[in-house]
Amino acid sequence: MTGRTPTRHEQLQGQVVELLGLVGWKHLHVRKSIGKGKRWVTTTNVVGWPDLFCWSPRHPGRHVAIEIKVPPDKLSPDQEAVRDDLVASGIEYLVVTPTTDLQALARDLRRQV
Repeated sequence: MTGRTPTRHEQLQGQVVELLGLVGWKHLHVRKSIGKGKRWVTTTNVVGWPDLFCWSPRHPGRHVAIEIKVPPDKLSPDQEAVRDDLVASGIEYLVVTPTTDLQALARDLRRQV
């Protein structure tokens, strides 16, 4: 840690990651790095990829993509296109905001499909 204050996005994502662990889910988070032009970029070949891709051995075949959004942020057109592709592929897609009921999210993640 660099000693800087985490953003609201980072704080909310940290809460979601902690919740995932508590309910037995694993996740992939593609981290940002400095790219061309010394700008922060997400290092993936899919523009619009969600913040977290999640799975659980307790729920075989169930996968959940989670995008964290803190207002005024909203899904970009690229994120909407990726969401639509993931959902069409049978992957659940959730947008988590500061108003999301994390207890309800935990209940949803525990449910069997």
